[in-house]
Amino acid sequence: MGALEVSGMTIPTDEDGFMEDTDQWSQEVAEFIAKVEGIDMTDAHWEVVNFLREYYTEYKIAPMIRILTKAIVKKLGK
Repeated sequence: MGALEVSGMTIPTDEDGFMEDTDQWSQEVAEFIAKVEGIDMTDAHWEVVNFLREYYTEYKIAPMIRILTKAIVKKLGK
């Protein structure tokens, strides 16, 4: 297990690097992770991130890729 250090806050992660407590998620945490991964977040990135967070909140599971692409097309019209 590891941890992320974001603005003086320690966020425990599991062996795959996922946050153990999703209630600790914030836009600042997401921006930190993106920076570590070498990603500059755009509006399009945030649309997908927010969609995934809403989906997970509702179903308590990440969507399969096929469901994800269909749902994003339906919701975002892209």
